[in-house]
Amino acid sequence: MTSCVRKSSTLFAAFFPCLITALFSMSCGDAHGKDKRWADVDAPFDVKDNLVSESIILWQAADNVQKACEAESRKRGLGGFAYAVEACSFWNGSVCLIITSKKPTMRILGHETRHCFQGNFH
Repeated sequence: MTSCVRKSSTLFAAFFPCLITALFSMSCGDAHGKDKRWADVDAPFDVKDNLVSESIILWQAADNVQKACEAESRKRGLGGFAYAVEACSFWNGSVCLIITSKKPTMRILGHETRHCFQGNFH
C-alpha cells in the first residue's frame, strides 16, 4: 500500500482528489472507514483503526522527494503519483518505508507514521 502528503498551495487543491473519489464511490475510505478529520493535525484519532500494533519503520531522507516517491512507487508496481507530494509511505504488513525531505516537519513525519499503523486512513 502507499500514501503521501500532497503538496498544495490551497485548501481546495489539497482536498480535491478526495472529493472526486468521494463523488465516484460515495466514500473516501477503505474497509476501516476514513478519518474525515485527517488534515486537522490536532484532531484526536482512534487507535482501534490500527492494522498493526508494531511496525518496523524505515525512514529515507531524500534530496528530491518527488523523484524518490515516484521511483519507489514504480518499483513496487504501483505506477507512481499523478500529483506533487511532500512525502510518501509504503507499507506491507508490519514493515513500512517513509520517504521525506531531509528537513521534514512533525506534521509530515507524523502523518506518514500514522499510515504505517493505520494504512490508508484518508
